[in-house]
Amino acid sequence: MIFRMTRLAVLALALAQGGCTMFMCSGDGPLKRSELGDWAGLAPRPAPDAKALEALVPELQKIESNTFAGRYSMWGDSGLFDLNCGMVFDIPFTPAPGMVVKGRLNPWLRFWPGGQHGDWVYFDRIHKHNRQFYASEDEWDALIVWHERSDAYDVATRERLASHRTDEFIGLGLGWTRVRDVVPVTRYGEAGLHALASPSVAPDQVLYQVRDGNIVLLGIFGWGRVNRWRYVQVLWIPIPVAKVVP
Repeated sequence: MIFRMTRLAVLALALAQGGCTMFMCSGDGPLKRSELGDWAGLAPRPAPDAKALEALVPELQKIESNTFAGRYSMWGDSGLFDLNCGMVFDIPFTPAPGMVVKGRLNPWLRFWPGGQHGDWVYFDRIHKHNRQFYASEDEWDALIVWHERSDAYDVATRERLASHRTDEFIGLGLGWTRVRDVVPVTRYGEAGLHALASPSVAPDQVLYQVRDGNIVLLGIFGWGRVNRWRYVQVLWIPIPVAKVVP
């Protein structure tokens, strides 16, 4: 568990700070939904079953902290941060300002190679008319190989609104790591599902941040895409090389 948490923390630091430095670039800003193309190769998966989701969401909303479940909130909950399944890295598509996020993922399974599934719900306790979101998370770990895929949906329509995938070979960012995500952004440029919380905002009315980054040896070399531009990076210096044609 400690190794897993350390690996996630180092990976996040490497990608955000000293690793995938191209992610700090704007890439000429976010894209319209109609410009997303193949969502950085994150092909859509089957939408959640309507009846199953109708039963699952209320169940997730009732979760309190226990051994196999977590709770995370920016406001409107009992605490600013309350997570029993590890760290905030365990929850997809965070932070989500103004929304309570609850879900379940078994932390003990991370001691063993294999796969597991997580379910998460995002909701606003104060503005109850706002949209609710469901996130499905699947991960697979074989010690030196790790894969994680998350997708977020509007609970009411089951429409996909965000996707994320991490692939890693050799831990702690020392080998090859690829991170991809497509997430809506607010009018202030903040990425997160809360950009679509208001029912007055349609999914095709907001812009989306697209990031697809590969790094080797903590970012000594890397390549990928941020929004409208493709980059390479050498010694952590991002260099724009081509514009993406939507």
